[in-house]
Amino acid sequence: MKFQKRRAVSELLATMTMIGVTLSLGGYVTVAAINQLGLAQGSASAAAMVQQQSSEKLVSLVYATVAPGGGCPTYDGSSEGTLVLELYDFGTVAFDPAEAFINGTLYAGTGAILPGSIGAFAFSSPSCVHASGQTVVLVDPYGVEVQLGT
Repeated sequence: MKFQKRRAVSELLATMTMIGVTLSLGGYVTVAAINQLGLAQGSASAAAMVQQQSSEKLVSLVYATVAPGGGCPTYDGSSEGTLVLELYDFGTVAFDPAEAFINGTLYAGTGAILPGSIGAFAFSSPSCVHASGQTVVLVDPYGVEVQLGT
């Protein structure tokens, strides 16, 4: 009789220990799941904000031309000079590029395009380029890129 009593106590302690272990592991899993949900929501929120900022800037090339430069040669019957882009901003905020690349090379340029209007972006260098066949990438201070082909 005494033997059965100890066995019952032992089984009771084992059962209570298993319940305790199960509850503590369940608590850890629940906390980890809640933390993961918070990280996923934060990441989704950041992605939505970046997408919103980039969708506010919708820029399209109207035409590209060159302002004749002194001493520039002609290329395929067209004169060369300083590249000027006429851009239309379909977005809701102004597009003011901080960096401008022509065929992967960084050049200086000036011009801001207001939303709902056409604006000129002129490269201050190079001084002798042709208007056709160029790949232009404009990057604003926030890292939003606009790639254009002339």
